[in-house]
Amino acid sequence: MDEKKRTRDGTLVIPGDYLGVIEEYLPGEGVIEENGELYATRAGRVRINEKKMEISIEPVTDTPPLPKVGDIVIGKVVEVKPQATIVQLLKIEGRQGYREIATSKLAGIHISQVREGYVEDMRKEFKIGDIIRARVITDEKSPIQLSTRGADLGVVYALCSRCRNPLVRRGNQLICPKCGNVETRKVSSLYRKLR
Repeated sequence: MDEKKRTRDGTLVIPGDYLGVIEEYLPGEGVIEENGELYATRAGRVRINEKKMEISIEPVTDTPPLPKVGDIVIGKVVEVKPQATIVQLLKIEGRQGYREIATSKLAGIHISQVREGYVEDMRKEFKIGDIIRARVITDEKSPIQLSTRGADLGVVYALCSRCRNPLVRRGNQLICPKCGNVETRKVSSLYRKLR
């Protein structure tokens, strides 16, 4: 019987590859233990944490993330109800710009999370098709709950309700340069500044 070789830190492995024995390391993310031996459960690079005496597998493929509490997301308004707005999540803001979301997720903004103070009518805050920037406040419920409280949160791009031309911000109002229509929204300080 030939002796199995222990895997070194940084080695590229695939599922089922032998990594070592339980006496050397505890199994971390992407590692299982079978009869005292450690095996990879996913493709990636071996990472050994000497302090914790743990071996894990760091994925080499970049899987799209899921939104977590505190994340800033970009979404498109798909429905406006009296007490809530339904948003299709598009991207998560991150250190490397924007990242696509793993699945097409719907999220909700309750009327109490639109802005500081009283909101009378959700239709004055958001319209179908608006692109918004919001913070994730709960990710446990379905749909995910968002908040646009904050100066840099809210509508970042909107089209005229009459002629579908992009609206231009003038103070807290949005004006259509083509037809002159004036509309209100919960406008972000970053309106038309995001790419």
